[in-house]
Amino acid sequence: HPYSTVVYITSLMELPFCSISFFYGTSCPVLECWFVQEKPGGGFHAAMSQEKSLLYINTDPDSEETRSKQGPPTDHDRVYYVTDPAATLCSSSLHPPEGSVQKSQCEINPFMPQPSTVQWTVPLTDSAHSPIYLQADWYTAALQGFDGQLRLSNVLRAPTATKEPKVVLSVSSRTFMIRSRLGEPVVLDCGFWVDASSPLSGSGFAVEWRYQFRGDGRLVLAYDGKSDRFAETQEEGVGLDFTALHETGDASLILQEAQVRHSGTYICTVYLPYLLAQVAVELEIVGEER
Repeated sequence: HPYSTVVYITSLMELPFCSISFFYGTSCPVLECWFVQEKPGGGFHAAMSQEKSLLYINTDPDSEETRSKQGPPTDHDRVYYVTDPAATLCSSSLHPPEGSVQKSQCEINPFMPQPSTVQWTVPLTDSAHSPIYLQADWYTAALQGFDGQLRLSNVLRAPTATKEPKVVLSVSSRTFMIRSRLGEPVVLDCGFWVDASSPLSGSGFAVEWRYQFRGDGRLVLAYDGKSDRFAETQEEGVGLDFTALHETGDASLILQEAQVRHSGTYICTVYLPYLLAQVAVELEIVGEER
């Protein structure tokens, strides 16, 4: 459910910064992250464990280049060889300049695929049987760029008992902190990418935008891409660019006229059958200059 993942996004900000370095001769970074999961036997207030993890990134699923250049370091608890065909994990926003004090942030969590109970996503999983494709090890990876220009949430699938996950779904925002003047139109950036080789890619998608402020929340917009329908909401003056949404995965929320009530946190969630990923965008509305 979306609300549980919102807590996960918030917890990412509380973790120590992660460092990133590059391989010579390759365009993708090596990401140093924290693997976070509940300790066995936990209840409602279960303790969390954190393990230092290293992600070797390549964009070619058949490439052996990464592993041939460097073996696993001895000071990391977990090592993963990640295939990212869209190269979202190769962004320069995740690679601070040499000597920079600022670092990007990275957290990995175990993930359990399951049908969503949200009304506008039910058609995505209308089959009574889960696909064999789901029988694997699943993870989510949440990252935030050091320069404030990227917030990223990925869902990864690894064959059972391997350390070779592949990005299946990626949701990102390039401007996750926005200031806008009262009365002006605003675009809250959110984009997604789906692995075309995944059996889930041809089964439709859904997009949801929620607003949260000081514990209160509301549904702003929800769109079922499979049946091309909107969910009924009370929100007016909001929309999507449907051409960009279906052609390039641009799920950005368009506010026709910024109002004071629009200040707060917006959660962009993208659903595939049995999967979801989301990013948060902060919006601040300021008054006109006198």
